[in-house]
Amino acid sequence: MFTLPLALSGLALSLSACSEDSSTGSFPCTPQQAAPYPDGIPYLGIHADAGNSDQITCETASSFTQSWIALEGLGLTQPNTFSPDGSVTYATTSQSEADGCRLHAVLVESGEVIWCQAWEPTIAQSSVEVDSDGHLYFTVDGAVVSLDANGAARWLTEFEAAGAADAPWGVHFTPDGHVATVTSSGNVALLDRPTGQVLAELSIAETWGFVAPEPLDLEIDLLALLPDEVQADIATVWGETSGVEAALGLGSFLGAGQFVDNTLAISPTGHLYVVGGGPDAEHGALVQVRVEGTPSAPVLTPGWFAELEAGSGSSPSVNRTGSHVVVTDGTSTESLLDPDSVVARVRVADIEACDANTDGDTAPDRCDFAFEEIVERSPLPGAPAILDDGTVVFYEFGLDFSAEPGDRDLVAIGVDGTVWETALEGDLDWNSVVTVTENHVIGTASKVVLSDQDLLGLTFPAQTEDWLLVLDRETGLEVFRASIPDDSSATVTIGADGALYVGVLGLLSILSVDDRPDLGLVRFDPSNP
Repeated sequence: MFTLPLALSGLALSLSACSEDSSTGSFPCTPQQAAPYPDGIPYLGIHADAGNSDQITCETASSFTQSWIALEGLGLTQPNTFSPDGSVTYATTSQSEADGCRLHAVLVESGEVIWCQAWEPTIAQSSVEVDSDGHLYFTVDGAVVSLDANGAARWLTEFEAAGAADAPWGVHFTPDGHVATVTSSGNVALLDRPTGQVLAELSIAETWGFVAPEPLDLEIDLLALLPDEVQADIATVWGETSGVEAALGLGSFLGAGQFVDNTLAISPTGHLYVVGGGPDAEHGALVQVRVEGTPSAPVLTPGWFAELEAGSGSSPSVNRTGSHVVVTDGTSTESLLDPDSVVARVRVADIEACDANTDGDTAPDRCDFAFEEIVERSPLPGAPAILDDGTVVFYEFGLDFSAEPGDRDLVAIGVDGTVWETALEGDLDWNSVVTVTENHVIGTASKVVLSDQDLLGLTFPAQTEDWLLVLDRETGLEVFRASIPDDSSATVTIGADGALYVGVLGLLSILSVDDRPDLGLVRFDPSNP
């Protein structure tokens, strides 16, 4: 819960391969991708690529038509991904039945499910990563899993800390072809892609002496305090759950409790970036972990760190040129209970300056941020997008729904300050991580009508109207909107044919006292306006 060099410093980067076919309304999107990712597939994993940049190097259409809805009744916390030929999309979902399917392979042309599997509920926190051989990789409770394209098991690698399962938070592929992950205890690991063997590990807590943030300890049965309608929706979408589990999930959303609860990012040089615990329980940190040694015998070593205020509700994001990394901070129990007392920021580090120790902090193992922006509402629950030149695009959102008409909803910032900011028409609240293409900013937004019921500073919605939105990348002005079944939170993905896929989570619908969640995965085909 919750543009384009061919090479830089000897590193090959994605090259745009998108153009409009005006006769058909087709917008093919087949950028070049480096192995081990499949070439020609635009959306590679959670946050679009290994750096979590949320940038796609294609032009997208300015008008779309809904094609199909699949996986109705199932919520998508993370974005869907694609097979190497683009014909199949993979999605992880919620599931109310204990033994029901939570991993799905869906034909992109029809929305037909060709196979599905039952896995632990935590698979919904993981997006499926696909390599150029068509093999699948994802995380569940305490393990990284790999399957072949037909769903047959390849390997499963378990992680433990203090004798208990240590949950990995998503996976990405490194330039050397390894599977990289970080666990909830802050253990960074590189795995061999063919076998799942752990090739290298580094504990952030032990290496830097950092500690986890304060946990959310309400000492109450949180679930029992929710409106009856919300309790029924939770059971319908996720199955029966306890108040303890609900509180733990809320704590994770606030960046409070686990040492790490976000996916790591990988730069083009192969270095890893992790956000998590910090010097004390009131401060988190962004850390750089360097990959040295050889591809067959990699070694993880500590780089620098940058201190954060409180925790982060979002993964770090590195742009495709490897010049900058962005992270957010300010998430804590206090940010829910007393939002006005919290200062949250979007903070951007110049990687080259930090590597060379020419940033604002003279200590060689510390990095000072190059520029930042104060968030006007609550701390961000999703990662900002970051572009090749270091421009950052982020959204403003707060579960207190206190925004006034005219308050900014999306913001683009750079080293020289604000590039643009926009307030959505129709009193909408943007609620998904953004996807940025060569010409658009894409995501979802909702119009929320509030009820008279509240809990811990959260006023529950009575009902919502939910929309897919396409904005102009240069101005932030609206280009297109279309109705969707419920709200989303994950990035809108793009297929090789230029179609958009909206994974519907329905968090606001679940919390609504009058609305019932519909959920599902929705495909929109590009069309001529």
